[in-house]
Amino acid sequence: MTVTTAPETAPQTVLARSRRPLLQLVVFACVGAAFNVVYALLYLLLRGSMEAQWANALALIASTIAGTWGHRRVTFGVRGRTRTVRHQVLGLVLLAFSLAVTAGSLALLARSDPDPSRTAEILVLVAANLGAGLVRFAVFRVVMVPTSARRGVV
Repeated sequence: MTVTTAPETAPQTVLARSRRPLLQLVVFACVGAAFNVVYALLYLLLRGSMEAQWANALALIASTIAGTWGHRRVTFGVRGRTRTVRHQVLGLVLLAFSLAVTAGSLALLARSDPDPSRTAEILVLVAANLGAGLVRFAVFRVVMVPTSARRGVV
């Protein structure tokens, strides 16, 4: 029986990329939570000078670019520049999905309350981002974790 191993990489990278899905989801949630705080702060900062939809879009773009970098490095253990552009493009494609979900959520809130509080806006956006985040995790995991690691072979 021949055992093949992956090329030598840093132990942290192999460990991070081969984590079990549940642990990886927890790490993804923690990293995502940090970038959702950044998103919320940017949203509130921008919301003071622009409409809710524009503040949402700009805050989401900035936090998505930073969040994709964080997920590559911390959640999935991807180091270096390899596939950085591909992952950032994927992050921006998923941003379009997230933007549709959050914009739709804000529109529904505006229909039910023409003058919602900032707290209501933030709560709706957090809930929408949680749902979109699960989709992001699934897609990022498929793209950033090698098939052999997803099957438990490292």
